[in-house]
Amino acid sequence: MMIINGSNISCPKCGWEPDESCRWKCDECGTSWNTFETRGKCPGCGKQFIDTRCSKSKGGCGQTCLNADWYEPIEQIKLQEKKKFVWFWQEKKTLPITEADKKWVENAMLTLSEVFDEEYFKSLPTVTPDKNYFDHEFDGTESDAEFILGRLMSIMRIDASKIKLMFFSSPRPIYSGGLITVNVPKANSLANTAGLYVNDGNGPKEIWVETSGLRNTMALTKTLAHELARYKLLGERRRLIKNDEQLTDLVAIAFGFGIFVGNAPTYLQEPITAYALAWLVHYRSEDPNWKDYLNPTMKKYFEKSYAWISQNKDQVKWSSDA
Repeated sequence: MMIINGSNISCPKCGWEPDESCRWKCDECGTSWNTFETRGKCPGCGKQFIDTRCSKSKGGCGQTCLNADWYEPIEQIKLQEKKKFVWFWQEKKTLPITEADKKWVENAMLTLSEVFDEEYFKSLPTVTPDKNYFDHEFDGTESDAEFILGRLMSIMRIDASKIKLMFFSSPRPIYSGGLITVNVPKANSLANTAGLYVNDGNGPKEIWVETSGLRNTMALTKTLAHELARYKLLGERRRLIKNDEQLTDLVAIAFGFGIFVGNAPTYLQEPITAYALAWLVHYRSEDPNWKDYLNPTMKKYFEKSYAWISQNKDQVKWSSDA
């Protein structure tokens, strides 16, 4: 870098910066000097050079430019850098979902807040896949599902006597100690599914779990959270909410199981799940220090949604009256 009278010297074509050792030769008297020290005027004969060639041998482009264009005031450079810095932080964020999906998430979440008690709804934290919530030695057996189910029912305020956990295996029954397998017409409903909520009308509701999924605790937790969410919609006779798979996943997210829903196969598109998580974080004033538990794609969508909401809170619906 070469600074002369408060200006940084650089080629206007390529940005190459000479230093004090660089020399140009006068074609009149042969004097060799640094042309920028005199703004192009030869100290030997006084000839004024209007143009200056960029030194290709020193790493420049070899092109000729007006000598006056090589000087850029330091204060102007600082101002440009400051503008760039401000522009970077004020860059307009983009929303990773459609406006229609955004409205659906917000309206559904606010409805759930009313139906499930707003104070309780706002107090629910995001559940993390660690010993803070699941202090258990997992071994891929039915006991894992029973433990997870118990933890989830406690968080979701579900009476344990209301749910009966059942197991099935595909494509045909496999019998083992304590394992209940499917050999009834219900088997048709269980085909190609990881879990199923069954209400026969009498006694406890049944949640059926595929035994092959017992070793994947993340997916198992998502399956159980989804089926318990269905119970919250149907088994507790919620009259204001229709039943569909997308809404059921949203209920699971609302009760704090967004990490599990986001990281496992789901009925919701990833950007929609991420926006729901980001909306809840803002709505509940929660610190999203758990976001590293999300898989890379989900984390990217979550961060984009979180940043967009942070910048556009006035465009987000926070109450049913809005």
